[in-house]
Amino acid sequence: MKNALKLLLALIIVFLVFCQLILPGLFQSFVAHKIQEATKAENVNVRVSSAFGVMLLAGRMDSIHIDADNAVIGQVRVDKLTLDGINVNGDFSALDARDGSAVTSADSLELEGVISQESLQELLSNKLEKIDDIETTMTSEKISASGSIKLLGRKADITLDGIVFEEDGAVFFHMTRLDIRNAVFGKAVIGDFFGDILLFDLHKMPVKSEVDDVKMQDGRVVIQASRHNSTI
Repeated sequence: MKNALKLLLALIIVFLVFCQLILPGLFQSFVAHKIQEATKAENVNVRVSSAFGVMLLAGRMDSIHIDADNAVIGQVRVDKLTLDGINVNGDFSALDARDGSAVTSADSLELEGVISQESLQELLSNKLEKIDDIETTMTSEKISASGSIKLLGRKADITLDGIVFEEDGAVFFHMTRLDIRNAVFGKAVIGDFFGDILLFDLHKMPVKSEVDDVKMQDGRVVIQASRHNSTI
């Protein structure tokens, strides 16, 4: 009986040591791997803390911090993506889901994504297939792109301006001006020729959140979001 109790005590001690010292590292690696699979991110760093490591087995943690580089979110490449959470509960095996089920509750959950003008240029090049040699610049007031397009067999120069905005949890590129020059019919000004381009929809992401702010800056767009309800 004494030997059995000693063995049981030893197993409990080993289990507790495993949960406090080894499990956090394994959990961090698991979350990083799931994020890389879901977003094709180049680098992912995950840090979690829990007063009782065993709680990580149930998806509960005191805090979590995630950094991801060049992650594909929706249709756009996000150069820098960060997430900070306090008292987070969730199922992190669902990080490849699109229903917000990865996090079930959190006292605080904040996300920030930085999209460079190069990433937006890549998106516009893919979406506006008829425009060749697109070059993009970004300021705090507008995003400008220029290129060339064939109209009636002749090449014409094209320039467009636009903004990034949010509506109902989705982030779009919206064209505000389009000029076409050197076309056979002279100069054309055509509004909303291509329509809005969806960057991503936060309502179709693994972590449910709402857009709080969209800041256009020189060379980049900064998008801030957070979880507005502590539970779902």
